Amino acid sequence: MEKKYKNVINGLCMLASCAMLAACSSSLTYNQALERNIKKAEDSGTHADAKFLVDAASFNLLATRMAEAAIENGYSNSLVTLAKDNLELHEEMWHDLKKVARKEKMVLPAEMNEEHQRRLSQLTGSDRREFDRTYVRLFREATEEDIDKFEEMATAAKSEEVRAFAARKLDVFKSHESRLETVDADLLKTY
Repeated sequence: MEKKYKNVINGLCMLASCAMLAACSSSLTYNQALERNIKKAEDSGTHADAKFLVDAASFNLLATRMAEAAIENGYSNSLVTLAKDNLELHEEMWHDLKKVARKEKMVLPAEMNEEHQRRLSQLTGSDRREFDRTYVRLFREATEEDIDKFEEMATAAKSEEVRAFAARKLDVFKSHESRLETVDADLLKTY
């Protein structure tokens, strides 16, 4: 039964990854998407919007891949539950991000930036016994950085669409923070 459940979860994770990659504007790297968007941007104010959208896409890819890894490799039930919830939240965020990018005539990368790739490698390369703690630490770091970016762009973005997107998604990051606290407390009890 456990193997069957794991196969179903793996299949769902692969389906989510395929859907996200297919939804990307193209197979652009982070740097290529950023460069292309900045060339399209009319002024320096729009450059910040373009960078934000590309960064948000990179974080979303990181969050999705980390969730998939946690569903497959997580030890504690609370971490696996968090990862499943995060996967759903970030699939929704991806759809919203695509809509905003389309309206702004921007492209999204199919790859993460180097820092996000480094974090994912750190997680997937972590010792099995430390996987859950590594997930919490790395995801907390990324979430804190993104809260700052989303808070700033919720008021400073030139585009009304970008401002609205950033403001709407702040709740996602704040829920990540509180859920990570709960998982961290559970891990202290488990280990």
